[in-house]
Amino acid sequence: MKKVQLLFLFMLLTAGLFAQNLRFSVVAEPQITWMKPDAKNVSSEGSQFGINVGLQVDKFFAPNYALSSGISIGTTGGELKYDDEIVVKVHGDDTPLQAGSIVTYKLQYINIPLGLKLKTNPIGYSTFYAHLGLLGGINIKATGDANSDVLSDENISDDIHLFKMGYFIGGGLEYSLGGSSSLILGVIYNNGFSDITKREKNKATLSNVALRVGVLF
Repeated sequence: MKKVQLLFLFMLLTAGLFAQNLRFSVVAEPQITWMKPDAKNVSSEGSQFGINVGLQVDKFFAPNYALSSGISIGTTGGELKYDDEIVVKVHGDDTPLQAGSIVTYKLQYINIPLGLKLKTNPIGYSTFYAHLGLLGGINIKATGDANSDVLSDENISDDIHLFKMGYFIGGGLEYSLGGSSSLILGVIYNNGFSDITKREKNKATLSNVALRVGVLF
């Protein structure tokens, strides 16, 4: 319930901020995601395929400059190997995992970007753009697997922080389809700087590289 209330609050605030000069985009972003630990006894063991789908809103305050926001739902995650024994919370209960366990994190977030978009003047049918900014997320689902078979697609939400933060940078082109509609093609790099797991002795962040495909209205 709290997550839904936060989401509605954001939508109300966004509606007030983006009241005029709006361009809407529906986007889908296939992405390769991974987790980066900062402790010597934890290592990244692999990446995952995910997808982010949602709505983006651009509010132009000059012909070639806009504030961008929106909302999307994305799947992400990664694999971490723990050289030492750890304890994972499963349904609120402590579940020990033996040293050397590889944990696969499967996470889902409501994502809320806030950034700046810069566009060129049209070159034929194409307009090139770059954008960068901050990306916040609210965790709505977290499951985990471990090669020790102790975890098998278990709910580990109690082991994952509710919020995440990071930054994004990317670019691409908008190809005119006639009228005000355009096809969007681009690439985005997202790098997290907040801790994803609730582990006091090590920090793990999320990153991904995504291909953006969408339609601008």
